[in-house]
Amino acid sequence: MGRGKIEIKKIENLNSRQVTFSKRRNGLLKKARELSILCDAEVSVIIFSTTGKLYQWSSTSMEDTLLKYNRGKIVEQHPFDEQKAEQNSQSVDVSTLKEEYLKLRAAYMCDLELQAIEWKGAGGSKFQRSTTTGASIK
Repeated sequence: MGRGKIEIKKIENLNSRQVTFSKRRNGLLKKARELSILCDAEVSVIIFSTTGKLYQWSSTSMEDTLLKYNRGKIVEQHPFDEQKAEQNSQSVDVSTLKEEYLKLRAAYMCDLELQAIEWKGAGGSKFQRSTTTGASIK
């Protein structure tokens, strides 16, 4: 003989509500673990009690799962913009590389100026800065 069906509505008795919350929370977390193991699925569960207490479980990193969720939500909202998102990602990569190039070039130019100053300060013949080994005396 099975259990009888219960009406799904808010439980008015505070103690009964807390006991039900605790039992159902544990049952939900158990089902999440089982789903993760049986189906090799990435599962995350976040629960807030009425008092605001956080309960969470994740088969992998919660942060990684949330990042995947947010990326999937964006692609789902704009399925035809997936190619545009890839192009934006590539343009960000290009911008980053350009920025690094400009920084390296500025550092190189500063090094050339420093070499010229050292050359003049040493009389032009006795002291020369080597770009590979630092300063050297001739």
